[in-house]
Amino acid sequence: MLILAVETSTPTGSVALVEAPLGEKKLGAEEKYLGEHTLNLPGTHSEKLMPAIANLLREASLSIGDIGGIALALGPGSFTGLRIGVSTVKGLAYALQVPVVGVPTLDALAQNLCYAPSLVCPVLDARKQEVYAALFRGDGGGRLEKISADWVIAPEDLCSRIQEKVIFLGNGIEVYGETFRKKLGPRVFFAPPEFSLPRAVHVARLSLPQFKNGHTLNLFSFTPVYLRRSEAETNYQARKENT
Repeated sequence: MLILAVETSTPTGSVALVEAPLGEKKLGAEEKYLGEHTLNLPGTHSEKLMPAIANLLREASLSIGDIGGIALALGPGSFTGLRIGVSTVKGLAYALQVPVVGVPTLDALAQNLCYAPSLVCPVLDARKQEVYAALFRGDGGGRLEKISADWVIAPEDLCSRIQEKVIFLGNGIEVYGETFRKKLGPRVFFAPPEFSLPRAVHVARLSLPQFKNGHTLNLFSFTPVYLRRSEAETNYQARKENT
């Protein structure tokens, strides 16, 4: 089964193609990562996403009709990026009549440090002086255990929940790295910049058990995971309460 993976939760856009045996064979033994396209450049996903998918398929000598399933990072993250990713995937999946699996964005980002033998904390800038974050514990052997919910939280409050050595990754470091350093002192470490980019290949990897077990999304009803209301929704509610 050829799986297309899509990651649009941040300004970094990423798509990947993976061939995976989803029958009786053991997952992880024979999946083949055919390619990945990641760009951390200015521009909107609406301009780049479909061309990136088309280019990746062409470079892999495949056609869009070869896709058997789509894996999507569902959020939290950029409201605009998530909406573009969801609408694009829904359109493709409906046209191709293929299943869709959703993967939490922070889970996929944490996979960049899956071999870390410590606490791992992906952080994404949520604006409004907050970050999207979650805590994972690595065993040093490639497995991460998620030990918290996904939070939208002030950086200072996040630090108060961390009592041990931690490695941060994600674009939240660019904005709040100094806050983390001041609050956590020698307990804090930062992943190199290349490890802070969300990657579609990790969305694909985390989707495989769900595809295998048939845990797919309802194409007509699934929505992104925002964790909080958009600015437009907040303003609308405020106007309603003041009328």
